[in-house]
Amino acid sequence: VYAADFARMREASADERNFLAGADAGCIAQNVYLFCAAAGLATVVRGLIDRARLALALGLSPSQRITLAQSVGYPQAA
Repeated sequence: VYAADFARMREASADERNFLAGADAGCIAQNVYLFCAAAGLATVVRGLIDRARLALALGLSPSQRITLAQSVGYPQAA
């Protein structure tokens, strides 16, 4: 689960915060994809998640926002 802490992005506007959080999460997710490909693992990014419920379960503060979730596991045998 990737989360951004908007309280730490004081100098950015609301639009910039959303953009930067998404861009950072995308870069991190791509690195996980590359690692998984090299390690023989499977991964998928999930953007349609229940962010409010997950944030509550993780104990995130109101300034911390979930951007993406990414599952990693073993590929299914063909």
